[in-house]
Amino acid sequence: MNEPVRPLLELLEVVETLRGPNGCPWDQEQSLGDIGKYLLEESSEVLDAIEDSRGLPSEHVCEELGDVLMNIFMASVIASEDGTFGLHEVAEGIRDKLVRRHPHVFGDEKADNPQEVLELWNSIKAEEKDSRGAPPASRLDGVPRSLPSVPRAEKISRKAAGCGLDWNGPAEVLDKLREEIGELEAVLGNGESPGDDERIEEELGDILFTAVNLCRKLGCSADSVLGRSTAKFISRFRGLEEKLVDLESCTPQQLNAAWEDLKEVER
Repeated sequence: MNEPVRPLLELLEVVETLRGPNGCPWDQEQSLGDIGKYLLEESSEVLDAIEDSRGLPSEHVCEELGDVLMNIFMASVIASEDGTFGLHEVAEGIRDKLVRRHPHVFGDEKADNPQEVLELWNSIKAEEKDSRGAPPASRLDGVPRSLPSVPRAEKISRKAAGCGLDWNGPAEVLDKLREEIGELEAVLGNGESPGDDERIEEELGDILFTAVNLCRKLGCSADSVLGRSTAKFISRFRGLEEKLVDLESCTPQQLNAAWEDLKEVER
């Protein structure tokens, strides 16, 4: 238990020094809001590193986890400067929560499989909210607002479907998708007028949300599917750069022709 503590204390000392009077001007001006943005970005880089290493531990994963850890320490130090909380309270709080929500490990409750564990966890979580006098919970609570839009739409859709608000199958979602596309076409067909931009964005959002649900009904992750399509685009674009070199000097016709050639090679 003692070996991990020393590097953590040393990291805390470095972060406190960076924020201190003789520290780094850039680190000194960072706010909790800034760190929140960095945490989201750094967490995404952890996911990339895990994917690159095919789900196995690697030096890259270790490095990216370190960046996340540093930001957690930095956020805790910033909060401690006005006495709100510090790293001690952060660690103590999550430790107590883990013990409290694992009574099948640290208490006398019984949970023999992951499903029973999840049910027990959610039950304890609901009791905690009741004890705090929290307002009545929505079934959609617990999905972070700051989660990237596609994963958030996936989670919201799954929760709603779990209550029975769902299509019967992919064919019905396809019909809904065609309906939403038709509504966008109707807005675009009206020509430009005040408020059109808002309507266009609304209809585009409905199309994307419905497409996420189509993926779900087909047993696919919309986030993974979009990620693979984006990776495919990047691969083709790099091929385009190798093939034409100076893309900016090419005509749209040359770019499109080269793009189609690359697609043919892939086939």
